[in-house]
Amino acid sequence: MVNPVQVGPGEHVFGRHPLRIFVGALVLAAVLSVAALFILPQFLPRTMNISTRGSVVLVVAIGLTIAVFVGAFWFRNIRVVVRPDTVEIGRAGARETFPRATTAFRSKITEHRTNGLPSGTTRALVVYSGDREVTIELPGFTRTTFNELMAQLNPIAPPPVADPVEAARARAHLPSSFVIDATGERRFASRLTIVAVAFFAVSLAVGLLAAVPGFLDSELSALVLIVPMTAIAGIGFTIGAVQRRRLVRSIPSRVTVSTQGIRLDEVDQPYAQLTRIWMTPPAYPVQRIRFERAGGKRTTHLLASSRVALTPEYTDLLLAVRAQTAHFPGLLSLDLE
Repeated sequence: MVNPVQVGPGEHVFGRHPLRIFVGALVLAAVLSVAALFILPQFLPRTMNISTRGSVVLVVAIGLTIAVFVGAFWFRNIRVVVRPDTVEIGRAGARETFPRATTAFRSKITEHRTNGLPSGTTRALVVYSGDREVTIELPGFTRTTFNELMAQLNPIAPPPVADPVEAARARAHLPSSFVIDATGERRFASRLTIVAVAFFAVSLAVGLLAAVPGFLDSELSALVLIVPMTAIAGIGFTIGAVQRRRLVRSIPSRVTVSTQGIRLDEVDQPYAQLTRIWMTPPAYPVQRIRFERAGGKRTTHLLASSRVALTPEYTDLLLAVRAQTAHFPGLLSLDLE
């Protein structure tokens, strides 16, 4: 589900799109049915005839399919209904309502890795109500849906200030100009390029040697085996270098925040032309800003990381944008990756 469904004034429903649920359940049911077809017959008595075996496998496959669809559309179909005064969380028949005035909400995102490779992300909502702390997993919630949910529950916009003069003084104490040094990122991209060229050079050199008459019959003929490995490594480092250089191009050298908009180098981003500004929380190791405009056009810029330095700090930039967009409620939100 890309955007929450607004079913009434001030009421938004967040959940998985029915089509996504159906497709996911269908794929899982097909995989389990195929597994039952090949694995289950090995545990059946050898004296059982073929027709009976087929009937048993069919019954098990149907049972697994029903269980998958019931689980997907019932047990794991969590919805969050946000109203001005209450928040309703749960599935059909097991929902709980929390008053917004006395309840706090926090996000919890866990990235899972298998053998060092990302294998999935679990998003959950932590609810603090009275003396209770409840963690509710939201299976199937996409990053966009979860971000929209947290933007509704925990808007980052500051409370309105009654005195405009006092608000102007508060903004005046915040920095408005920020400088970005992307030397480390450029150096990293250059190193990847050099390594890629080196691997291709080794692959080419060995390939030329293999073309020399008599080389394949010599003791060094085994070197031919490194040609495919160095070529694959060169392709991998080339892809990495291209990605890093594309990332470097998205890094501005200067960011200026004003009451009218945000300027990245010589490009202005007026608040009036934006539908949403997404900024990464300061605690994240990589900080980005993403602009959304009417029509779905998006642009993302890297602002700070271990190889990119932002001066003053990113927290100051977030506070500055927060203060300058106070007169545009809902424009600024946190991008929870």
